[in-house]
Amino acid sequence: MIGAGVGMGPSPVLYNSATPAGLRFAGFENGKRLRLVLIPLPEGNKFAVNFRTPYDIAFHFNPRFDEDCVVSNSTRNGGWLNEERTNNPFQVGKVYTVEFVSNYGQIQVLLNGVPFTTFAERLPGHDINSVEVEGGVHVHSAHVF
Repeated sequence: MIGAGVGMGPSPVLYNSATPAGLRFAGFENGKRLRLVLIPLPEGNKFAVNFRTPYDIAFHFNPRFDEDCVVSNSTRNGGWLNEERTNNPFQVGKVYTVEFVSNYGQIQVLLNGVPFTTFAERLPGHDINSVEVEGGVHVHSAHVF
């Protein structure tokens, strides 16, 4: 994991990071949250937020500007599973607060405080040990709590 301003106290925090950027933490179980403040950049046609286990991606959140959609997915044994697609509300150059909330076997995604989508966990949340942000996006802050 790389990134500027990484804090590894009781609540991992990251500030003003170039991508790829990441945070390590122990589990993403019921009630836990990741709050990102980010700005999609004109240089990229997509970005991704990946909740990782030691061997797989438990939740891949992937806004794609060229396809005007957000893809949600996960991997098992290194292979991609079935994609879920929703319309892409993100616009280049605008500031967004994106919250991922673990909620009884689902990860709810809030966009600027408003529910956007929900992803049913395909891998146990307690196995998630890190999150990475990559692609055409500036991460103003990331906070796991």
